Amino acid sequence: MACAANRSPRQREDMANAVLPDEMLMEVLLRLPVKSILRFRAVCRSWAALLSSEEFCGLHMANKAEREPPEPLLLYLSSTQISASTGLRSSNDGLLLTLKGVRGDFAGMTPVPCRGLTLLHDALSGRYYLLNAATRAVAQLPPPCQSAENTLLSTTGLGFDATTGRYKVVRLFSGQRLDDKDGIKREVYSPSGSGADDRWRPAAAGGALPSAFCELAVAAMFRALRCKLTPVFADGFLHWLIDPAVSCFATRPEAAVLSFSLADETFSWFGSPPFDLEGAHLAELDGSLCMVRDLRRDCGLLEIWRVKDYYAGDWSLEHRIDLARHAGKDLVDPQNIRVVGSCRAGKRLIFATSRCKIVPQLVAGKHVE
Repeated sequence: MACAANRSPRQREDMANAVLPDEMLMEVLLRLPVKSILRFRAVCRSWAALLSSEEFCGLHMANKAEREPPEPLLLYLSSTQISASTGLRSSNDGLLLTLKGVRGDFAGMTPVPCRGLTLLHDALSGRYYLLNAATRAVAQLPPPCQSAENTLLSTTGLGFDATTGRYKVVRLFSGQRLDDKDGIKREVYSPSGSGADDRWRPAAAGGALPSAFCELAVAAMFRALRCKLTPVFADGFLHWLIDPAVSCFATRPEAAVLSFSLADETFSWFGSPPFDLEGAHLAELDGSLCMVRDLRRDCGLLEIWRVKDYYAGDWSLEHRIDLARHAGKDLVDPQNIRVVGSCRAGKRLIFATSRCKIVPQLVAGKHVE
């Protein structure tokens, strides 16, 4: 019998597809770990297409979540020995790939994948990339409508439109003058795989923002730039926290969060919990939008507030965590920390620190009813 390695690609494909019925084969493949799926893409072309498809990746993630508590897949950039390149690492699998031509100290990315995809922006070149950690695929997006050279402020986020089943990259940006309200715009990119449609476009509600949202958008962009924050995707919206320090732009002092609907591509806003927003940040925890209040300098506490009603701006205090008693040194030292996700039904929070560490922490604090 001839060795499998000596068979033609056609023979290997026929053998792979003849072992089990299609339905049973799919059930087997959905139960494999990611590392095995990556190896099995080399079996034949049909398996490579199947195991790399968005449909299979979505089914695999859903099947894994049903069988076991999902562990967070957090991504971060690290230095490499190759100049003008950076490594993309995963909290689960270590080094995933090396990005050539991207310098990590000039790049920013969404730390938690959105249904398997991650957005990376290289500020030095102005390029955007979509990364799939499961398949190690990297796609460079076409240039935005307005280049970075002609943009004073910008912020970009990734979300998923459940009404159409499509990902959307949303870019909010201004021209060279902030007092030019027509210069504050939004554009959207949806991966399509079609050459004709592979481009950025104005939002469905129009490229330029309505005047009522321009000042809020400027305050949101300032905060994103100052705190190096990307918008948080939750409940079908991208959310930006508005910068309270930009008082000269705040005609709506009660507004705290600017939201963009992935479905109808329009903006809205709502209020905050009853405290100063300085030092706070947004996070998506267990499918809901939350606000994290850092009180370590005052009393060693961290508070987690969950939004209950977007329209009314109603929030509830869910947890008050004593980091001084329950956390390690990495989270107690006076440095910037950020909650980037949770796992095990919210019992463990995942922190990213300004010292480039990913720290899991049990929620040992008080649950507030």
